[in-house]
Amino acid sequence: MVKTLFTALALFSFIHEGFAQTATYAYTDSRMLWSEIVCHIEGGVVREGGDWRGEITHTVSGNKIFRGFSSSNFDLAYTFRDGKLYIGDSCFTDAIAYTLHENKIYVGDSTFPLDLAYTIKNEPHGRGVINVYKDNSISPFDIVAYLQGAPNECETFALLISMSLL
Repeated sequence: MVKTLFTALALFSFIHEGFAQTATYAYTDSRMLWSEIVCHIEGGVVREGGDWRGEITHTVSGNKIFRGFSSSNFDLAYTFRDGKLYIGDSCFTDAIAYTLHENKIYVGDSTFPLDLAYTIKNEPHGRGVINVYKDNSISPFDIVAYLQGAPNECETFALLISMSLL
């Protein structure tokens, strides 16, 4: 009986972990205090602050970023495909807002050094934090955002847009 109960609890825990999505929290300060969370994404929903009461700024579904709590094509803000963030659902090169190439974000359809906006690197001390540096810098004085979690590319763009960095 006890063995069956432990087996059932272990199975439930394993299944629950598989479906649970972890949140990513965005900070602008290296202290990364709970009270200083700018926004966070959990389950594809970007909210201001660190809890469920924050205003919803964007929703990420697949490779699309929507305004507010929506997945309607009327609220489609951006589509991420092939390393490029397109405005709306466009496929034209003039609608490319940003390009992600080798952990660097460039403005428009470019990888030219003068168009470099941000460099993204993992925290060198292994705290599970992603640092977002301005331009091509890796100086601790040039970090504009700290992302605690494991966001994908589209979620990273949604967080940076919600922080008004893009």
